[in-house]
Amino acid sequence: MKLGLMSGNMVPAAELPSLGFKAVQMFFGGNDASKDPTTEAIDEVLRPGNLALAAMTLHVDLVETQGCIPEDVDRTIQCVEKTAALAGRFGDNERPVLVWHPSGYPEGEGIDDDLVFQGLCEGLGTVCKAAEQQNLAIAVEITRAGSVGSAEMFLLIRDQVKSDALGVCIDAANFAPDRTPLERAVRMLRSDIVIAHAKDSSFTDNGEVADYGPVGTGRLDYPTYIRSLQAYCNVPYLVFEYYRSREQLLTARDIVNSCLTTGAG
Repeated sequence: MKLGLMSGNMVPAAELPSLGFKAVQMFFGGNDASKDPTTEAIDEVLRPGNLALAAMTLHVDLVETQGCIPEDVDRTIQCVEKTAALAGRFGDNERPVLVWHPSGYPEGEGIDDDLVFQGLCEGLGTVCKAAEQQNLAIAVEITRAGSVGSAEMFLLIRDQVKSDALGVCIDAANFAPDRTPLERAVRMLRSDIVIAHAKDSSFTDNGEVADYGPVGTGRLDYPTYIRSLQAYCNVPYLVFEYYRSREQLLTARDIVNSCLTTGAG
């Protein structure tokens, strides 16, 4: 399992390999295709450090209170095609990876949770058919605030969609241990995990999330998280995020490397 970063300007790309980072994860422009990075812009990030592209990422809803959003499905398929066109840059991944991050659970009057679920299955089913044609993985980022909020919810969707293209981006701080216990989550999802994220979360007294931050600033049990990833699945890249300074990033890296060494031993 190699280390990666969310793309940014805090650390020069050429310096990342010397710090132990071998890949970056990059982003499409949400619902605005004009904000998508060009192939040339992506290569400008990757080339200085000979970095791999861990994944591309898209934040769109896909569903609203009454089901699937056709425009979001079309937009996601557009990003599937753009991600597939980047083949050859994805390093140790078996195929190009597009992470879909649900923007949030639908809210408003007239919400029908059954239609939300059906809309998710419909939308992801259509997207996955396009991904299958491009030999691409759709990695759903499970998040407590989104429409796919637990490991159990993902498995329900997977059983409906029935596509080899559908997988998981596991970011344990997004849903463990309050939605699914940590080790159980990795064990349940082990055959579906395509990519992993590394950040931390802290909680208020009523159990709600108080804040997200870099590894080591919250309550996630990192020795168990890393040990579980090593024991149950073969994840090519663990991508760090939510670091707010170079010092925080390096501290987070050191914590994870210690866990990797302990787990390997």
